[in-house]
Amino acid sequence: GFSVDSGTGLTRQRELSFVSGAPRANHTGAVLILRRDSANRLVPEALLPGHQLTSAFGHSVAVLDLNNDGWQDLVVGAPHFFERQAELGGAAYVYINPAGRWHLATPLRLTGTRGSMFGIALSAAGDLNHDGFEDLAVGAPFDGAGKVYIYHGSNLGIVAKPAQVLDGEGVGVTAFGYSLSGGIDVDGNLYPDLLVGSLSDTVVLYRARPVVHISRNLSLVPPNINLEQSNCQQQEGVWCPPPRLAPPVALCPSLCPPLVLQYVLDADTERRRLGHAPRGAFLGRRQSDPEHQFSGTVELPWQRARACGAATFRLHDSIRDKLRPIALTLAYGILGTEAPQRSRRVALPRLPPLAPVLSPQQPSSHRTEVHFLKQGCGEDKICHSNLQLRAHFCARLGDADFVPLPRGEDGTAIFAMSDQKDVALEVQVTNLPSDLAQPQRDGDDAHEAALSANFPPELPYSALRLYDGRAQAPLLCHANANGSRVECELGNPLQRGAQVHFFLILSTSGITLQTTELAVELALSTISEQPGMMPVVVRARVVIELPVSVTGVAVPTRLFYGGVVLGESAVRRERQVGTGVSFEVTVSHRGQALQTLGSASLTLLWPQELPSGKWLLYPLQLQLEAPPGHPVPCTPRANPLRLTLEPPGEAEPPEVPPPRLGSWWVPTPAEKKKNITLDCAQGTARCQPFRCPLPSLDRVAVLRARGRLWNSTFLEMPISIYLDPEVAVAGGVPWWVVPLAVLVGILVLALLVLLLWKLGFFRRVRAVPPAVPQYHAVKIPREERQQFREGKTGTIQRKEW
Repeated sequence: GFSVDSGTGLTRQRELSFVSGAPRANHTGAVLILRRDSANRLVPEALLPGHQLTSAFGHSVAVLDLNNDGWQDLVVGAPHFFERQAELGGAAYVYINPAGRWHLATPLRLTGTRGSMFGIALSAAGDLNHDGFEDLAVGAPFDGAGKVYIYHGSNLGIVAKPAQVLDGEGVGVTAFGYSLSGGIDVDGNLYPDLLVGSLSDTVVLYRARPVVHISRNLSLVPPNINLEQSNCQQQEGVWCPPPRLAPPVALCPSLCPPLVLQYVLDADTERRRLGHAPRGAFLGRRQSDPEHQFSGTVELPWQRARACGAATFRLHDSIRDKLRPIALTLAYGILGTEAPQRSRRVALPRLPPLAPVLSPQQPSSHRTEVHFLKQGCGEDKICHSNLQLRAHFCARLGDADFVPLPRGEDGTAIFAMSDQKDVALEVQVTNLPSDLAQPQRDGDDAHEAALSANFPPELPYSALRLYDGRAQAPLLCHANANGSRVECELGNPLQRGAQVHFFLILSTSGITLQTTELAVELALSTISEQPGMMPVVVRARVVIELPVSVTGVAVPTRLFYGGVVLGESAVRRERQVGTGVSFEVTVSHRGQALQTLGSASLTLLWPQELPSGKWLLYPLQLQLEAPPGHPVPCTPRANPLRLTLEPPGEAEPPEVPPPRLGSWWVPTPAEKKKNITLDCAQGTARCQPFRCPLPSLDRVAVLRARGRLWNSTFLEMPISIYLDPEVAVAGGVPWWVVPLAVLVGILVLALLVLLLWKLGFFRRVRAVPPAVPQYHAVKIPREERQQFREGKTGTIQRKEW
């Protein structure tokens, strides 16, 4: 019972039902539809549950017929509804009655801004615009100073976009829209008014203004323009039709004061939007009106009254544009319309009447066109044209005439881009009978004959040139701002037997290295009868020939190595690497400067490593200089070890070649080794490709590269060095080398002899006697010896051993 409403036709036709809101039911809210039983008790028949927790679903309800189907619809407010991500706050659920079966109803949700309490108040506003459908008012008191949204009903239910928004700031009221009451005619003009309440002790009355529905008609006499016959009597000109305005007016079902309609008739509207002058002028116009406008007023004294106005339009002589029709636009409005009266308090017993307004659902303007009469179409006045198109690409060198491009084996034209500033598309259009034996079948005048061409971005339109300097029919081409589309008027009409031959000059400034093909789509059009006209695509294959020369120089031309071996981790500065070398590569372009070279680049193969993976030529800096602009770095970046570079301009110490060393032995031819060239193509070195982009190339681009020979790599290599006899004879031996070598040899020989003598090399070795038994000897005196005794006796006695 927090909110209640009632109506007939909610559950059954011609039966009264009650609607009650319960915004706290089940924490989501609910709405009950009740009926009265035989005991005069309210019995629930349908339950509509809420859709979000704590959304206060059922805080307000409104019963009204939005689609005028005889069944009452239901709108339920949920002012506490919110969606944080979408910044929504407050909702009103619109239920279109499905013939009393509420369990089949699917609501449409209308939402307000965050924190606006949209839907806190609902009211059936009645039929505000008298279109046969009831309208809805929804309050949002905390949307700024407060707003009230007006939604119109329709045969589909409700229009989701609000037709009008009432703002409390305009009437100086805050919390505007906290309560609503509508559907009551306060001032007696048969239109429902609306009362809007607030929390600032103020009620605002909005009175509905009468809505006027106008039926208008714009007729032209004669309906077409005949350029061969003038209908301007006692006036200069070709065509003078009097456009007539006949607007019967239907007002709301009430007696309204007389109305005065002001109208403005405008001619050649689209042509003037393109910046062209109008092709005619109105006669008898006001001094303040331009020549292409005619303004006036008509009075409508009562409802459904009819009033007419007339104006004469004169066509200028010798107009060039006979292709497009002349558009006439009629705009009208109620003269002296005042804004609706908005008052915070009403003190007068009688309210003044309000001025009517035009229906917003009806356009306040009317447009019609007048066409030129077609001539040369035979007795049946039906033109059967036979427009034929032939086109191909042409090129020229210098100021010579255009010549067709050569074709490849597949028949496609080949465009060799070198120094051409433009290319031409030769176009020939003819209107000849297809069968000379029966010329009446086709080949009639082609009215509004036109050619449209669509060009690719690489080939924009530049200019128009006739084939021989003259044409049988006038030729006029219009291009858009970027030159991607051109429309040419071939003639109006292009008469029987006529032909148009011309060149479309196209600029080659947009061709890049990525351009491989040029395709132009051509299409003929005419309002004459000619079925089967299809667009024609002209293609050409692009071959870019750039007159580019590449030269290079290396400084110095010879490199030397020597010193001590340093590991890679021990190298910190540039000079610790080895001898420096600089390369300068110049790219010269002698042809036309292209707009962009796209992905074109200069690739330098840098001998960075040996096949073993050791450093060979260490890259320090690489950059490309192509004026105008700043130097362009190459990729990948040089100096991968991030060594400390020397300041620019610092002088390098002069390289002194190491002395030639060699041995005095002469190797055999088999022992000689051949010279080895460190080349990536031969596999004796590994190259690092450095890519230097060429964003634009006008004339010259210079690639400057700097590196150093990795000294330690050559010191670690086992290299045998010998003296070539041919080189020795040719070069000679210094005189002091011979005596020095003799002295060194004598000294070495003396040291060798001394060493051998110390080691006993020169001592003589005696022969060793045979081995005999060794005995211990005892000295026997002479007197005791056996020989001495035998000498005295004279006998010798041998002892047994």
